[in-house]
Amino acid sequence: MSHTPEYLVDQVQNVNVQGPLVTVTYGRSAPGPDNKTSDLLEKLQVTMTTPNFVNTVNALNQIVKRMSEQEKVHKDAAEKQGEAIDESDEAEDA
Repeated sequence: MSHTPEYLVDQVQNVNVQGPLVTVTYGRSAPGPDNKTSDLLEKLQVTMTTPNFVNTVNALNQIVKRMSEQEKVHKDAAEKQGEAIDESDEAEDA
C-alpha cells in the first residue's frame, strides 16, 4: 500500500492558467533571516484540467457554505442557551 504525501501549506501563492490546464502553487511560511519576518516558500504545485479546477472550486465553496451554516447554528444555540440562563437568573432574583 502506498502512502500519499501530505503537505501543510499556508496559502495559495499563484494560479496559472495555460490553455486547458490550471496550475495552483501553494506556499508555506518559513522564518526569515531575522526570525521576525517570514518568507513564503513554494511547497506544492497541483495541475489539473480547467473543468476539474472548476469542480474543485465548487466543492470547496460548498464546504465553506456548510461550515458557515454550522457555525451559525452553534452560535444561535449558544445565544439561546445564554438567554435561558439569564431568564432563570432573573426568575431566581424575583
